[in-house]
This record gives sequence, structure tokens and C-alpha cells, in this order.
Amino acid sequence: MALNPALMKLVSKASSKYSRSTGTRIKPKEGRNRYRVLAPTSLNAPWIGEDGQFWADLGVHWIKAELNGKPQAVVGCRDVCYGEPCELDAAIDLAINSAIDEESKKIYTEWRAKKSILLNVVDHAGSKDECAILEVTPTTFAQITDLIQQYGENEVDITDPQNGMDIVITKTGKGLNTEYSVNVFPGKSEPISKDVLTRLHDLKAHIEKEFFRGDEKKALAFIAQTSGVALPRIGGPATTKPGLLTTGKSTPTKALVSEDAAVDDAVIDDSTEIDTDVDLDALNEATTLVKTPAKPVTKAAVKPAPVAEPEDADDTSLDDILADLDNIE
Repeated sequence: MALNPALMKLVSKASSKYSRSTGTRIKPKEGRNRYRVLAPTSLNAPWIGEDGQFWADLGVHWIKAELNGKPQAVVGCRDVCYGEPCELDAAIDLAINSAIDEESKKIYTEWRAKKSILLNVVDHAGSKDECAILEVTPTTFAQITDLIQQYGENEVDITDPQNGMDIVITKTGKGLNTEYSVNVFPGKSEPISKDVLTRLHDLKAHIEKEFFRGDEKKALAFIAQTSGVALPRIGGPATTKPGLLTTGKSTPTKALVSEDAAVDDAVIDDSTEIDTDVDLDALNEATTLVKTPAKPVTKAAVKPAPVAEPEDADDTSLDDILADLDNIE
């Protein structure tokens, strides 16, 4: 029996959506890194908006139980990426304000979005016929735009594929002492092949695929379980009740705030790249790293967030947490 034409069309569309590659990100390595920055327009990159922005802002929440521990969830920040309200931002702020000790507060602060910039480049350390996605810190990107502006004032477009110039990003130091400097390559810059411009990466699609995979509820559940704060009723009318995020007609169930609530499967895919080399600018209000795990925060110690009367939480599980979140519409 032949496949239903409507189903065939749906499957074909899904195959195209989920199998296409949106590229992998690269970062400047220690020492000198030579790149040609590509600034495509909507003519050769349909995802470029009317404003002509050829880069993309990336913000990522790394939700960990310990400062140096493995992330339990890695989720994009809607505020940074799309300029939309981010439920995780609100939950994290509440957790920080509810922390009963500095050690816990440091962990919660690290949950805030780490910001970076993505742009298309030709990496001279790799193939000159391929386009790569370069991820840089905000201040590094500011240096890049300064160079573009300085040369542009003298009617020179350093991003031009044929007549532009390569740049050199020099990385020195490690961890909190990492520094970047950006300069124009002093030698001759070769023209970029026109074929490269046909393989530009859709930066917005890359962000959507890599960092918005439906783990928001899992991250919120872990934040509630770790910090003891009450989860919001997303999409409901706002309330002025102290200690709560935006809530709906009813308050969260006891399972959401139970200290026994576990998020056993809240792990990220092993293929997710985790950068262990911390950049100073990318830390965004970084705190001093410590190896001592945070002391557990009990529900009774959380004063700002009103919770329901205590009851037996032996049956509390991740299913309770996620089930409650599924009712948030």
C-alpha cells in the first residue's frame, strides 16, 4: 500500500528540517587566528533581516548543581537571542534573591545567560573553500566592528569577499585571565571564492537547533528543586504576591516545590560541546570558581516564596514536576 501523499509531504518536510546541518561553532584558539569575516546580505542569505544584521546574538543558560559540575540542562535565553521574555531569567533571579548563603548564590548566579556573538567566517586554519561559524565574546566582536567602521570611514570594506581584508584574533591567557586582541592581517588577503558564499550558515537556524530543543521545562524544574523556589504559571495573568513569578489562577502544586523532587534524567546530550576554557568577557558577571559543592537549600529556609502546607512528598517525582508544567498553557 502506497504512503498517503499528505503523510509523504509531511515526512519529507520533517526530514529536511531535522537532517540538515546548521554547522558547528569554532572559537579562537590560543595564539594567532586568521579569519575573513563575511557580511552577507538578504540577497545571498535569506535569513538576513531588513536591518542587514549579519551576526547573531547568542545567550545560553548552563544549569548546574555545582560550579564545576556537569550541566543538567543547556538552554538558550530567549531575551538575548530573540528579544522575548525569558522564563528562565525570572526563575534564576528569584533563586538568587532567595539564596540563604553565598555559596548557593554563586551557583545560581552562574545560571544566568552567558553571552556571545556568532558570525560567518572563512577560517584560514581550515579549508579556504568552506564557511565556518565563529563564536566570539561581546568585547571581541566590538573590536571587530571597530575595525570595520574605521576602514569603512576611508571607503574600504574589509568584509568584501573579493577586495576585503583578513583579520587576526590573538588569544592570550586562560580562564579569567583570557584576553583577545583584534587586528587587520598585515599581509596580502586573498579573494574569497564565490562558491563559499553559497554555503553560508543560517545562524538563526543554528541557534534554534542547538539551544532550543524543548528543555526549558526540565531546566525550570531543576531550578525549583535545587533552590526551593515556586515555579511560575507561564502565560497566566501576573500577580503581585511576593516571592512568586508570573502566576495563573492557581499556585504550583506541592510537587513543584518539594525538596524530594528529583530530576534524574535532566542531562544534556553528550554531543553538546562544553567549553572548559572560560573567557573573561563571556562570563558576564562571573563569580569566583570554587570546588566545594553547594549546601542543599531546604524548603523551610526559603522565605521570599510562599509555598503550600507541607505534605508527604515521598511520591514526588520528575513526572509530577513535568506534568504540572504541561498544564501551563
